[in-house]
Amino acid sequence: MAVDSIKVPAKKAVRRAGEKLRTPGLPDSETTDALQVLSDWRALYYRPINTIQALIRKKIDALNIKSAIVAQRLKRTPSIVAKLKRYPSMQLDRMQDIGGIRAVVNNVDEVFKLHQSLVRGRHKHSPVIPEKNYIANPKADGYRGIHQVFKYSTSQHEELEGMLIEVQIRTKLQHYWATAVETLGVIEKSSFKTGIGDEKFKQFFRVCSALFSIREKQPIIECLREKSPKEIVQEFLQLEEELGVFDKLAAFTSVVRATSGVENKKSNGYYLLILDTDKKITSFIPFASDQPQLAEQMYMLMESKEKNNPNIDVVLAAAGDMKDLRTAYPNYFVDTKAFITNLKTICSEILAS
Repeated sequence: MAVDSIKVPAKKAVRRAGEKLRTPGLPDSETTDALQVLSDWRALYYRPINTIQALIRKKIDALNIKSAIVAQRLKRTPSIVAKLKRYPSMQLDRMQDIGGIRAVVNNVDEVFKLHQSLVRGRHKHSPVIPEKNYIANPKADGYRGIHQVFKYSTSQHEELEGMLIEVQIRTKLQHYWATAVETLGVIEKSSFKTGIGDEKFKQFFRVCSALFSIREKQPIIECLREKSPKEIVQEFLQLEEELGVFDKLAAFTSVVRATSGVENKKSNGYYLLILDTDKKITSFIPFASDQPQLAEQMYMLMESKEKNNPNIDVVLAAAGDMKDLRTAYPNYFVDTKAFITNLKTICSEILAS
């Protein structure tokens, strides 16, 4: 899709739209106009995000990393608006994660190898330094991974120059943890990811993070560093018994089904994923790689239609194929089997040691 074929909003207009969207009590007409500007701005990310994703795949091949999953998504409108409200000084046109790419690899060594290859590689997209290393320093909620922002560079489309793309690089264990947090958030209708929700559930995920850190021989979350591995297991077992997290996740997983007329679409296209937590159905609408504008229009339409429905969660994502998409975004298919299985194994090994 040529950039000329879509509306390119001025950055001043994008900033004004961001200010309006964080303003409480805005008239409906102004909100609608601001959301349209946001959608037009978000649509510009297709070229930069596709370019950076191709670069990541090239690096993965060069490093001979096997079984890696690479996927991309455009940040959901409710998440963008919530972030603008959370950070009053943030400008919409400088938000770093509207276009996001996720690379899931097998172990921590591969995370660092891929990150260094991207940062030091010969390409024109400059990294924003320093990166956010949440493996060496896990977030207070237990999140781990490396986040690296790149400034997109192009000689063909001046309006895209300097657009920011966030790359998240995680191990599989780190990925299982992050998506389980989102999945339980959907079930409990709490945004644990942004710090909202019951403190006991949040502590459960801190403990899970520590267990995965122990398995990967990496620093654990600061609040648990004084405890021994066996003490962490005991706290995990007590919280799991009290909260019944595994039962909640397993029960929800068993009744979710994906529906679509096209199960095995060709790779390199887009999927509009719609999770209905009330009916327990995940549906998806596939788009070809040359249909980003249509995909964005449908994305905005679905977001607008379901904006007052707490049971509907919508995201526009892309991956190599449906199998990769399920692995990269298991929270939209409510698949947490790997999360549960790995935690049980780690606990058994620590208690037996």
